[in-house]
Amino acid sequence: MASRWVPTKFLGRGSYGCVFRAEFASPSLAYACNVPRTVAVKSVSERLLWSLALEKSVLCDLGGCKEIVRCFEDEDFQSTNEDGTSCYNIVLEYADGGTLQQVIESRGWIPEYEASWYALMLLKGLSRVHGKGYVHCDMKPSNVLVFNIPRDEFKGVVKCNLKLADFGLAKKGGEMSLGAGEEYKHRGTLLYSSPESVVFGVHEAAMDIWAVGCIVLELLLGEGGLWKKCIDEDAQCLAEMIANYEDDRLILLVPELDHLSENGKDFVRRCLTKRVEDRWTADELLSHPFITCNQRLVRQFEARYSYQNLMKYQQDTLLSRAIFGPFMGVF
Repeated sequence: MASRWVPTKFLGRGSYGCVFRAEFASPSLAYACNVPRTVAVKSVSERLLWSLALEKSVLCDLGGCKEIVRCFEDEDFQSTNEDGTSCYNIVLEYADGGTLQQVIESRGWIPEYEASWYALMLLKGLSRVHGKGYVHCDMKPSNVLVFNIPRDEFKGVVKCNLKLADFGLAKKGGEMSLGAGEEYKHRGTLLYSSPESVVFGVHEAAMDIWAVGCIVLELLLGEGGLWKKCIDEDAQCLAEMIANYEDDRLILLVPELDHLSENGKDFVRRCLTKRVEDRWTADELLSHPFITCNQRLVRQFEARYSYQNLMKYQQDTLLSRAIFGPFMGVF
């Protein structure tokens, strides 16, 4: 851990390192460096240095997009553990709301209008990623960070902002190698992987869009999303089901899809289409009615009613359904 950062909480460990919440040892130094006092520090051993160096490089290149987690590139990169071994760190924004996976686990599902706003944030982040020529390759709820809107700033119906994180598997479009010259047929998390990535090892921007479709289904329907019926299957069986996916089987895999609005169903289908050529891009999806119409409805509602009235009106099921459709709920 970098010497001027004091770890305060262990946040988690994955295959590509561990993450701590940490605080600047000196508040005045943090202020002078224009860095928040509380941050997240991702730390790896020398064996995984290539992944961390890649992530830092990608994040610095993607800087300036509010839907992508910020990396403080001038902070200490290498430090020494208590046992004398070296570790390597990147310093990131600290997400006080945890991850989107934790939100799904705690709430079960969220209303359609709210899911569309979170989809908007994911797509804005991916628009930046793809526009810079990168592919994330591991889009999933646990790699999306949640930043709570401070209570004194919260005036609307969406109480948090989302930011894309964990770019340790990112690659340039058209590039085959991963990290230190290694090549993989498949990369990322199987549950959110597209048919072409599983069958042919093709990892391009369309793979990220498929994952967005999976994430939006999880937001709307609960954990598991597209493959919730198959979540207990072993990896080989799941991979075969993904490989054999056909568009006309979507409603059989997710019968609850039929209860969504027409805009919601169409948005999911634009993401989860097997033919890569037919899958919409992030920029195209930003103009989809599922995104634009829900934004307009929420803004109109907020303009008409105060926040206090909004809390009152959301208890009226009939009014809620009339305005936001069948997936409007208590938030």
